[in-house]
Amino acid sequence: MPPITLSIAICTHDRGAALVRCLGALGTPRPDIEIIVVDSGSSPAEAEAIARTAPRHGAQHIRLTATGVSAARNAALAAATGGWIAYLDDDAIPAPDWLAVLLDTIAHNPALAATGGLILPRFQSSLPSWWPQSLRAVLTIIDDVRSAADTEPYAANIAFHRETLAAFGGFPACLGRRGTCLLSNEETYVIRRLRRAGLLVQFTPELVVHHDIAGDRLCPDWLLRRQYWSGVSEAVMLRALGERCLPKALRMAVRAASLAPLRFWPAGSTRHIGRRCAAAFAFGFMRGTLVEDVGRMTLI
Repeated sequence: MPPITLSIAICTHDRGAALVRCLGALGTPRPDIEIIVVDSGSSPAEAEAIARTAPRHGAQHIRLTATGVSAARNAALAAATGGWIAYLDDDAIPAPDWLAVLLDTIAHNPALAATGGLILPRFQSSLPSWWPQSLRAVLTIIDDVRSAADTEPYAANIAFHRETLAAFGGFPACLGRRGTCLLSNEETYVIRRLRRAGLLVQFTPELVVHHDIAGDRLCPDWLLRRQYWSGVSEAVMLRALGERCLPKALRMAVRAASLAPLRFWPAGSTRHIGRRCAAAFAFGFMRGTLVEDVGRMTLI
């Protein structure tokens, strides 16, 4: 039997139907590639469906009792045996040539530590006209790459040299989604540490997945929550990286003070949405700068 070249990890929570589509897009299992499905605290009915689905597609199944995407990704890392480990979100559907492009990229770049690619949206409902274009990325979209050298991949479509990722400790427990907590930046933390160490991280535009975007996210209150948690995530990540947060926190405090009245605007309104998002981010950043236990934070 050939050695395992690549491990593909799909971390899932309460989205058994989406998992079926993701696994189906990967095609027939190959002996040199292993697929690992990590169920992160799904409800009993979904957990049972996921447990049935994984082996039907030749995938190893791991069940975690608690939610948490960083913990799920680290569980996959611990179980993987491939030289490389790729991560796909359960609601991401790899393009037909995704696997071929990834294997070719790895083969032709022996110094590579990590790579990622485009994440093209598949909206269940049309993106509203009021949605700020500058905030499309918060929906986990990368569809307009101006400079591949500067683009930081997202974990919906990312791959790492496995031993390198393990040597850097995997994904940080202080970041990443946990249930309804919209923390993020866990992959950004890893990418920045790799680049700080002088390791090669390459964005590969030909490496494409299509991302299903649920219609219930396309509303003002979700976007405001997302921007609040983006601010928290940015501050927590900078602290974890050992960077100084105070100068930025002072700028955010000034912004938050100037935009404070907008915090009392009806959450479901689309008026002043850009400025309200800026206020939410600023308040979140200040909160993330000050709080010691992110896991105990409550939603706005």
